[in-house]
Amino acid sequence: MSAYADTSWWIAYKNVSDALHHQALHILDEPHEIIWTPWQRVEVFNAFRQQERAGSLPKNPSIVFIRALEQEVRLGYWPHCEFNWIDAVRRANELSAIHSKDLLIRGMDLFHVAVALESGCEDFVTFDAEQAALASAAGLRLWKWN
Repeated sequence: MSAYADTSWWIAYKNVSDALHHQALHILDEPHEIIWTPWQRVEVFNAFRQQERAGSLPKNPSIVFIRALEQEVRLGYWPHCEFNWIDAVRRANELSAIHSKDLLIRGMDLFHVAVALESGCEDFVTFDAEQAALASAAGLRLWKWN
């Protein structure tokens, strides 16, 4: 089974001082194959840098987190998955047309869910309740936190 993990999970997974770090580690015990996409590379790496900029991370850990995650991808811990960007944008727009009148949805949340679907994932991992609602409404199974 392939799973798509959004930025909230990746941040909690890599940052031991994150309040959700221990919960994020529990997914490693599940029979999921967490994929890594070019979109996550942009979103997750930027999130690390923005946390450092905002002072929620001390100086320089963003580069340490980024290098560690890049090494994990190279070693095959997180299978790299390409997707068709145009199809993902179209899918995000379709999701918006179907769900935006009923759910609070940010544009990047639409794109995360669209990329998960376009990548063939069946499961979605997030700590973001609004994004979880969209992923569920789009037919993705949510990984449940214990």
